[in-house]
Amino acid sequence: MLHKILPAVLFLVSSFIYSQTTQQLIKDNAPRVFINCTFCDLNFIKEQIPIVNYVNDRNDADINILFTSERTGSGGYERTAIFYGQNNYEGRNDTLKFSTSPNESENLTRDRTVEILKLGLVNYLSKSAIADKILISFKAPEQVKETEVDPWDFWVFRLGLNAYMNGVESYDYYYLNGNISASRVKENSKLFIRFSGSYNENNYEYDNGVEIENYKSLSRYFDFYAHNYFAIDEHWSWGISTNLTKSTYNNIDFSCLLSPEIEYNFFPYSESNKRQLRLDYKISPTYNKYGVETIFFKTEETLLSQQLSATLSLIEPWGSTSVSLSGSNFFHDMNKYRFELYTYFSWQLFRGFSLNCDLSYSKIKNQISLPRGNATLEEVLLQRRQLETGYSFWGSIGVSYSFGSIYNNIVNPRFGN
Repeated sequence: MLHKILPAVLFLVSSFIYSQTTQQLIKDNAPRVFINCTFCDLNFIKEQIPIVNYVNDRNDADINILFTSERTGSGGYERTAIFYGQNNYEGRNDTLKFSTSPNESENLTRDRTVEILKLGLVNYLSKSAIADKILISFKAPEQVKETEVDPWDFWVFRLGLNAYMNGVESYDYYYLNGNISASRVKENSKLFIRFSGSYNENNYEYDNGVEIENYKSLSRYFDFYAHNYFAIDEHWSWGISTNLTKSTYNNIDFSCLLSPEIEYNFFPYSESNKRQLRLDYKISPTYNKYGVETIFFKTEETLLSQQLSATLSLIEPWGSTSVSLSGSNFFHDMNKYRFELYTYFSWQLFRGFSLNCDLSYSKIKNQISLPRGNATLEEVLLQRRQLETGYSFWGSIGVSYSFGSIYNNIVNPRFGN
C-alpha cells in the first residue's frame, strides 16, 4: 500500500514546492509588460530584462509594447517599438526605432532589440516602485569621423537559386527557380529591377492492369520586372514600371507592358509603420504574343488596360488589419475586367481571445490568353495550362483562446520550445 501512496505524496509535495518557487518569480510592485512582436526572442528578453512582470494578454498590462517592421533599401529592416502606457501610465506613449543590416547576425539583432526595450522602459520604470533597480550608464563619446561615403551608392544586388525534388516509385517532381535583382532605395526614390525564371517537371507512372502509362507535365516561366518610383510630397508619389513575361501555363510566348503610375496616401508616408490608406492608378499599353491561337482567334495583339486599387493597412495595440481592393479592365472591351478583394486581420478581441483571418476573392472576366480548344483530361489533372474560370478564391480563418495565469515570466528551455 505504501509503495502506491508514496509516489502520489512525492508528486504533491514537488508540485507544491514548484508552485511556491513560481510564485516567488512574480515581482512585487513591478509593472506588468506585454510584448506584441512576431520576430522577437521573448525568452532572451525575459532573461535580459528580469525586473518586470511579463503577462500573456495586453489587457493585463501596464505597458503594452507593439513592434512593427519595414524592409529597408539595403535588404535589412527598420524595427519600430511603440510603447503604450495603460492604467497608472495612461497617456504616456513613446516610439523608438533602429535599423538592421542584411548581414547582421541574429544575436546582434537580439541584443539591439533588448537595448531599445530598456531605453523605452526607463520612461515608465523611473516612475515606478522599482526605480531603484535601474542603473543608467553612458558610452564615452566617440571621436568625430568624416562622413562615410557609400562605395555602392545605395545599390543592392541579390542572387538566388532554389532547387527542390521529391519522388516515389511511380511519381517524381523537380523544381528549379533562379532570380537576380538590383535595387536602389533613397529618401525620395525607389528603383527595383528583377529577372526570374522557374522550371517545373512532374512525371507520373500509372499501371492500368494492361500496360504502364507514363505522363509528364512541364511548365516554364520567365519574367523581367522593373519599377522606378518618385516622391512628390508626404501624400503623393508617381512612377513607371515595366514587365516582360513568358509563361507556358498562361499561353504567353512573349508579353511586354509599360505602366505609368500615380499614388495618393491619405495618411502621411511618415506614419506608414502604423497606418496607410493608399489609392493607386496605372494605365498599361501591352503587347502579347501567344503560344497558340486564343479563343478570340488571336496569335498576337496590342492592348490598353487600366487598374485602380485601394489598400488600407492598420497596426494597433489590439491587432493588425489589411484590406486591398482592385479593379482592372481593357479599354477595347470594358466587359473584359478583373475584380480582386484581399483581406487579412489578426485581432485580440478580448482577454485571451484572438481571431485571425486571411481571405482572397477574384472575379475574373479578362482571360484573353486562353488557347482555343478544350483542355484534355491530362492537361486538367496535371495543371499544364490555364483553365477558363469566372472566379478564384482561397482563405483561412482561426481562433484561439487562452486562460489561466496572467504572468509569463519564466524561461524554461527543456526539450525545446
